[in-house]
Amino acid sequence: MSLKSKWLFVFVGNNETGKTTLQKKIVKLLSDDNRDIRLDCNLVFHITHPYLIRKLSTFSIGNRSYQEKVADYHSVREYFDNHMPEADFYTFSTHLVLADVEQIITHAHAHFLNVCGIFLRNSIEDNPVENAAIAQLPWDEKLYADNPKTDIRDTQDEQLQRIAETLVQMLIHRAPMW
Repeated sequence: MSLKSKWLFVFVGNNETGKTTLQKKIVKLLSDDNRDIRLDCNLVFHITHPYLIRKLSTFSIGNRSYQEKVADYHSVREYFDNHMPEADFYTFSTHLVLADVEQIITHAHAHFLNVCGIFLRNSIEDNPVENAAIAQLPWDEKLYADNPKTDIRDTQDEQLQRIAETLVQMLIHRAPMW
């Protein structure tokens, strides 16, 4: 028998905040999958990162925001019950829709997942009231991703790369305790 902590990392922000790019960068850092094309949703990847393979073997990315896939999922409950593959941890993303985020947290908890909200600085700058309301929900943890708004594509890419690398480092340090 063993004890295990499972996590859902939820990127919070509307379109053009970096949520999908961050997930792609995490895939490249943790697995051998190096495709630069648009990733399908709810894929499971095998972890090949040398410092994580002993404790965690798979992760799943939601890729597109829940609101972009609601026609396929029909509801948050339906997503968690029928579209979420088995994995050691998950990434997911959502727009700033308070009712949806409340349900995501509720259903993740009902599926025995800890839920970490990752709040993006550029989203907070554009929508401070919505982000503040969502930040007050019953997250198990909240992280702040420092990606200030920029029109310079290379700067934006570098910011998102550093955030993805920091998240992977956090996983490396925490995974032995899970």
